[in-house]
Amino acid sequence: MTIVWDQLIVENILLAGIIVGSIYLEQWGHRRSQISEEKESRRRIIMYLADDLQKRLNFIDETHQYSDYKPFFTDMWDAIILAGKHALLRFELFQSLQRTYSWMKYYNSELDGNSGKALDEKVQDLLEDVRKSINRSLNKLNETEEIKNSLEDRKIGQTTINVTSSNIAKRIINQVKQEFEV
Repeated sequence: MTIVWDQLIVENILLAGIIVGSIYLEQWGHRRSQISEEKESRRRIIMYLADDLQKRLNFIDETHQYSDYKPFFTDMWDAIILAGKHALLRFELFQSLQRTYSWMKYYNSELDGNSGKALDEKVQDLLEDVRKSINRSLNKLNETEEIKNSLEDRKIGQTTINVTSSNIAKRIINQVKQEFEV
């Protein structure tokens, strides 16, 4: 029995090509499904965060309306961080959101520090800083492509200004001046 080397080499090359091609196709399909899952997760996280921040703005308005200062709950943001899902967000967006939730936590700690005492101007100013930070984060979220695709014509987090005292009015005027300077 003689071995036909040409035929054996061609068959082995074809077999190797089929094996490599099937591995490549499997890897390509797996990567495509991962990208699709990440995109859907990113869209859901952004939608959740936009809704959460909008509710925080409403909470601030109610706080001013009823002069009932309560802490913010940031447990869902903490869950996003602990799950590692923050890596799906653009860095600038993550940075803005992290600052916003840090402002909320700082407000909570100041509120805890003043428990039992009359609220001072610092806590009220801090609440306005939280509002500004939320508005900046909502503006960043509005710039996000997933939000534009999901909501098309609806903007998230329209800036609402509730003037309850002359002090707040002064801060609003200063904020408008700062925005025009930028």
